[in-house]
Amino acid sequence: MWRDLFQDDILGRGVDYFIRNLVENIYVKDNIIEATVYGTEKYKVEIIKEDEEVIDLSCSCPYADAGNNCKHMAAVLFYLEDKENILLGQDIEENIGKLVEDAEIALIKEFLIDILKNDEKLINRFKSRLQCDISPTDMKRYKSQVNNIFRRYAGYDDFVDYKNARGFISELEEILDNNIQAMLDNNQLTEAFELTNYIFIKVANQDMDDSDGGTGQIANSCLDIWQEILYKCDIKLKREIFNWFSDHLHGSVIDYMEDYIEQIIFDDFKEEEFMEEKVIFLDKKIKEYKKEDNSWFNSYSLGEMVLRRINIMEERKVNQNIIEEYCRQNLEVNEVRKYYIDICINKKDYDMAISLLKEGKDKEKVFPGIVLNYSLKLKNLYKQIGEQKLYEEELWSLVLNYNQGNVELYKELKSIYTDKEWLEKREIIFSKLSPYRGIDKLYELEGLYDRLVDMVINTQGLYMLIEYEEILKDIYPKELLNKYENTVKVMATNTSGRAHYREIVSILRRMKKYPEGKEKVSEIVNEWKSKYRNRPAMMDELSKL
Repeated sequence: MWRDLFQDDILGRGVDYFIRNLVENIYVKDNIIEATVYGTEKYKVEIIKEDEEVIDLSCSCPYADAGNNCKHMAAVLFYLEDKENILLGQDIEENIGKLVEDAEIALIKEFLIDILKNDEKLINRFKSRLQCDISPTDMKRYKSQVNNIFRRYAGYDDFVDYKNARGFISELEEILDNNIQAMLDNNQLTEAFELTNYIFIKVANQDMDDSDGGTGQIANSCLDIWQEILYKCDIKLKREIFNWFSDHLHGSVIDYMEDYIEQIIFDDFKEEEFMEEKVIFLDKKIKEYKKEDNSWFNSYSLGEMVLRRINIMEERKVNQNIIEEYCRQNLEVNEVRKYYIDICINKKDYDMAISLLKEGKDKEKVFPGIVLNYSLKLKNLYKQIGEQKLYEEELWSLVLNYNQGNVELYKELKSIYTDKEWLEKREIIFSKLSPYRGIDKLYELEGLYDRLVDMVINTQGLYMLIEYEEILKDIYPKELLNKYENTVKVMATNTSGRAHYREIVSILRRMKKYPEGKEKVSEIVNEWKSKYRNRPAMMDELSKL
């Protein structure tokens, strides 16, 4: 099976590339398949088959260049498999159609009864096709089908591991996409809502390895179904639905799943009777959050609640003065402060906006990201109102403190000064920034390649060399080649697996592209063939050079 040629994470990325239609220009001749896969760049993939078995794979990406089977290869194989399955499915459908057509009606009925009585899943699908009313017994059968999925995948430990998570989510998605969608098509909205909720609650409380985001996938599908139900239903059912959502915002599901319920409550239900209930709910939650500890999560949640309260006031066309007064009462909440700052700027109340921005920088100083946003806004406001000195001071603060190494801010600061003045100013910046704060990008911008190459040479590993190789290779080929040599020799001292040796060979290939690189690589390899001759995996990988 070709899937055995790939690691699980590579297969996952490969199927993602296939689903996103990034495989193009398929060319098949005899046993050779060529294709183009679009990733960060355009990559050429070649696959050779013999008796339907994959015997050779190649790709122009760096990962494959190091001797690995990559996601681009997997994407092409998923594409080919999908095309084969479509053709096979068409053949099967034609054969089944002829088989049913030739059979006697009585025999078909007898066979249908025989298979339906032993398969709940098929009974549900058959009744959906017939657009039958859904009885309480039918609903029990649907829920039993859901329960069986949980039992099969969760097992005795009641835990869905990573290996089973994809199949588990896939089977639940099948019920949402087929059975519940059939209910929606038949206008069986109450039943669709009940079964969707049943799945949502069970998934929300199921312990599982959710590395692939399956829980969110199910939650989003439920959200789509809820919104379709709300679009179709009458006000009576809408009230019942609103009450269900309200009752499940109190810990019946894990916090991040409650977010989906909150989203639909506040994005839909625009009728006035629901608006009042939402206000009551929000006022209660805001009061609770204000009493709790001032943790980051609590502050964020409080901000979300207060902003929703303000949005409802705007939707109800409450007088603007009342809205602004409500904002002023809640200025200790960061999100409200930012919101009110925008109101002040729009009203040209710049003094108040500046005061609040400064206050925000001071109060939120333990959160660098928030301080950065306030500083950016303050800098732009100073510039807008012509406060040049204050604008420059805030810009310097951003470059030296709040957003070190940001190229755009650096260029903005540079634009203030003459070329002669800047030579002195930039040295102040360079003296205060550490090598880990993006100073390399500034060296590149200024064309200070002597300083940049020093950073590359003195930085551990090769990531910085590879990043700047294109611009430094022609200027400092000897220095870069020496950096490669020193690094690869240190790597070779560690006995490791084949993947490590493939990485070493990949680096040697890069070295061969330098002046005198082939000679240097040949010298290193000959030395290693003697020094490390008892490492068969290493010798095998070196032979591929």
